[in-house]
Amino acid sequence: MSDFDDSLLDDQEALTRVDAPLRALAGTGARIRMDAAELVRPDLGPGYRPRGVVIVGPESRLVRALLEPCCPVPVVAWPFAGLPAWTGPLDLVVVLAGSVGAGPDEVSSSAEAVRRGAAVIVAAPADSQVARAADSSSTVRIRTRSEDALGSAVAAVSILHELGLCPPVRPGDVAERADMVAEESSPFHDLSDNPAKDLALALADAMPLAWGDSVLAARAARRVA
Repeated sequence: MSDFDDSLLDDQEALTRVDAPLRALAGTGARIRMDAAELVRPDLGPGYRPRGVVIVGPESRLVRALLEPCCPVPVVAWPFAGLPAWTGPLDLVVVLAGSVGAGPDEVSSSAEAVRRGAAVIVAAPADSQVARAADSSSTVRIRTRSEDALGSAVAAVSILHELGLCPPVRPGDVAERADMVAEESSPFHDLSDNPAKDLALALADAMPLAWGDSVLAARAARRVA
């Protein structure tokens, strides 16, 4: 027997207690716009195509999932410090970091990419340790401002599209969709017209199975789980 109290979904006092994470979710669109505000066209030479792409940092698996179905070169989401042994001057390393800079693994990977002569796309604050570690003549810099790794990922994917490595991803469109979801699922919309609350009710008395039958759907399933 479930002890879920569905009256809490329309209880303003209860909603106020979880206001901080709900506000953070509602601001996703704004953070995506913020991180994409200073995007520039990558200049890695005419007809540039890497031998392979290595992605490191938060949301590296998300970016890999976006690239895998159509990227013309191998793609790796690297979860460790440093880089795969085969990475070299013919490869592209994508480093994702939040506004706090990044952890030691991202800094290590950035420095190693520069040392090996790989091209680098780094999404990080301009004054962060990871941005300094990735500094080179073949580095494409995305100056991020938010703490949301998703914003860095969306900005990086838009650059990867410019290089012909993935389908078009427009940060403005992604941000607009995030805003629409936040509006539709606002905690201040009542249960009769709120898809998020409908989902909460459906899951309350069930054992959910998260299932994906494509690369992107599988990634979404893992995220839900």
